[in-house]
Amino acid sequence: MTPFDTHPAGVFPAGLQDRKIMPSPLEIIGARKAFRTPEGGTMTALDGISLRLASAEFVTLLGPSGCGKTTLLRTISGFETLDAGDVLIDGTAVTQMPAHRRPVNTVFQRYALFGHMSVARNVGYALEIAGRDKREIRMRVGEMLELVGLTGMEKRSIAQLSGGQQQRVALARALAGKPKLLLLDEPLSALDKNLRQKMQQELKALQRELGIGFIFVTHDQEEALTMSDRIAVLAHGRIQQIGAPAELYQTPANLFTADFLGESNLLPVTLDGSAAQLADGQGFAAVRPAGKATLLLRPEVLSATAPERPGLSFTGVIRETYYTGTDHQVSLETGTFGTIRALLRTGNALPGIGSTLTLHAPAEGLHLIDEVAP
Repeated sequence: MTPFDTHPAGVFPAGLQDRKIMPSPLEIIGARKAFRTPEGGTMTALDGISLRLASAEFVTLLGPSGCGKTTLLRTISGFETLDAGDVLIDGTAVTQMPAHRRPVNTVFQRYALFGHMSVARNVGYALEIAGRDKREIRMRVGEMLELVGLTGMEKRSIAQLSGGQQQRVALARALAGKPKLLLLDEPLSALDKNLRQKMQQELKALQRELGIGFIFVTHDQEEALTMSDRIAVLAHGRIQQIGAPAELYQTPANLFTADFLGESNLLPVTLDGSAAQLADGQGFAAVRPAGKATLLLRPEVLSATAPERPGLSFTGVIRETYYTGTDHQVSLETGTFGTIRALLRTGNALPGIGSTLTLHAPAEGLHLIDEVAP
């Protein structure tokens, strides 16, 4: 079993029920949640989700708006109750436990800081409410501000901080109570691009230093690929695929993951048991049952130069090109397959718009998906 797994029936294999096994920081088993709609119907947000988190793992819940990722995060924190299923933290069921008693903390998109309090009061507020000793609070606040790089700003008001500094305060506050698991609900979405990229690196470094599990929610594909140990792609309240970023990007299990995660060229193929054939007559070896399937070609596997191991080639007319500084994004209009998108290195000589170009795909860049593209 992989460190972070899912089971369609919502039930873990028998081995995971053996309490001699080191408990996971987080297990979700058969999570179901539905909401009433204004029209009087119901909307299923979680449809039998099961997953298991490995120790000190950074896992991202990725998907479009309405896919269920924030609802899943809220059921872990206790802000939403499940209609069915269980949540376990370190092997202990917390499904019926109120949010304030769960050993998790959440960093929200809007940070939810107290504007009338100083930085130090914001960080130590939960410890004050818990009745901790003032000296202990002061020491813990100092440790957390040092951890997030805000030492010396204890007395500043929240209004005196930049967006990035406010986000660090929110992190420090969430970590002050020593949670076993940190939940992050799109905490970087309000930052500009440069600061966002910097905070991505800092968050990942912080997670490694702390050695605790992070569950991160985002709809940003690049963010998920950059930061995650594993990504869970969600759609329609279900996990479509879970795996390492490279695995999901290079070998997606279905059309949704292929199309949602990065740019993709999806071409129909016919299978005869030993080979796959495209509509233009080209083919390649593929030991699959006879029928229909879809070939995935990522734009970056295509090249204007023939590879050592020939795969496929596509000739067409250049309709659009965009220069990105390191690459040329090219749209090639083909007679059989419509538009094919490629990402070509700037070192390649590229003819102008309206010119004929042949793109090559190496054999190792071909990936079959056992679904038929609409």
